[in-house]
Amino acid sequence: MRWDRLLAIACVGALASATALSGVRAQDADDDFVKEARKKEVREKATREGKDPDAAEKELEGPEAPVGPQLPATAGGWIGTIRRTWDSDKPEEKQLFDEAVVKLREAIGTDTELQAKVAKTFEGLKEAEADRALDSALARAGVSVDSLRQVLERNRPGALKAIMNPAYTESDGCKLQPEVDKACKPLFGVWRDPVGYAIESMGLNLAVPAGKLDALAATLGSLVAGIEAWPQPHTGALAYMRAKGAEKLADVKKPEYDGARAALDANEALQGGMLTEEDKRHVRVLNDYRLMLGKGVVKINLQLVEATTRHSQYMEKVGQIGHNMDGHPDGRTPQDRARRAGFGGSVAENCLMGSADGDAAVWQWYNAAEHHRNMIGNHTIIGCGHSGVYWCQNFSGGGGRGRG
Repeated sequence: MRWDRLLAIACVGALASATALSGVRAQDADDDFVKEARKKEVREKATREGKDPDAAEKELEGPEAPVGPQLPATAGGWIGTIRRTWDSDKPEEKQLFDEAVVKLREAIGTDTELQAKVAKTFEGLKEAEADRALDSALARAGVSVDSLRQVLERNRPGALKAIMNPAYTESDGCKLQPEVDKACKPLFGVWRDPVGYAIESMGLNLAVPAGKLDALAATLGSLVAGIEAWPQPHTGALAYMRAKGAEKLADVKKPEYDGARAALDANEALQGGMLTEEDKRHVRVLNDYRLMLGKGVVKINLQLVEATTRHSQYMEKVGQIGHNMDGHPDGRTPQDRARRAGFGGSVAENCLMGSADGDAAVWQWYNAAEHHRNMIGNHTIIGCGHSGVYWCQNFSGGGGRGRG
């Protein structure tokens, strides 16, 4: 085939391809032109008929994806009013609050999606307001870790003086026990329940803000059922605020516990011999009491644990308590029994019958003058053991050669 003929065929093919492509582009342009013309026609018609041209154009484009239920545009203002005026005492603001609640409740109705949106809006509100009210109440009453520490320092000497008073004795049935209780009461209050002590003795008022917070919770619950509930286990605003207050004031014990941490940790880690978990609990309770009074803690000695446990077992066997007991297989005296268990230092002993657990045993001895004094003496070592409701303690100053 001649070259001039091939060239002619190629030119014809290229021209055909270009013509087809320009035809596609022209068709696209025609489609866009038709669409725009149609929109213009629809808008002009709507205008002539007094209708909304935007709405007519949207109708031409077809239905949009369905939109869920919506709160009215004014709902944000109602929610803001509720947040701003919930605790106001001003009549005009109370009225605004009530009106906002009514309008928002009507807007929500029974629609679950709207309820969920509103619940999310108020999430954490009452808890945040409770924290704020608590801080304000503590500040007004002058309650802080430092002020409570001052109560401890101020009352410890009087408590120790009452306990160490020789006239406080079991020989007269502990007639001075009420004086000891009175002297120790501020210490127990600060140590065990600083918020309760502050309410009783420092003018801390949580009842008023708690009442307002419970009313807020009830209002929120009337908008969306369930959001009125306080975080478990708290059953109301006062319980929530007291628990949060206890967290804020927990450091009232920190200096004593920081100073005793090594000995306390060693007691918790100790295992072996005749030592039981209930014995360790007993020592834990006793050491907490000693720290409250400003005394040092005592460390558990396994040899004295053996001596006191075996003595408790013997007392339970014979059905009586005593320190010097003829016929005892481990020795007549506390010193004999400690030496038999391998402890070479001197010991001071407490015995009792009638406590079902280690916690109760501490407070039974607390109500027995001489035994009470023994528990808070200047000791560094303890052995304790029990058998049933029989308990025994041995204290020492640490001069023995026994193992820890």
